[in-house]
Amino acid sequence: MKVHFSIYWSKTGLYNAGNRDLTINWNQGEGFPRKGEAINIPKFIGENYKINETFRYNNMELNVFDWIEDTKGWEVEKVKWGHDGESIFLNVLIGNRD
Repeated sequence: MKVHFSIYWSKTGLYNAGNRDLTINWNQGEGFPRKGEAINIPKFIGENYKINETFRYNNMELNVFDWIEDTKGWEVEKVKWGHDGESIFLNVLIGNRD
């Protein structure tokens, strides 16, 4: 099954606000995300990070996804089922926790 993630993060003193959309094949053995749940975005993205999703801090190049995961985490804000012809998919909106 396809799961479409819309991910966004807020601006901080270290990096600008941003967003990313991605589609993954969901492992049938895992439960679907639910509203209010914490979710590990770097796990799904793997190492496929874009250069504009990084920032410099203490002379190191850091990734926004990893930084949020390590400091405050991600949270599922909305889950909605959809379909395209006979294909069923899940749309998941995720943001960083405040």
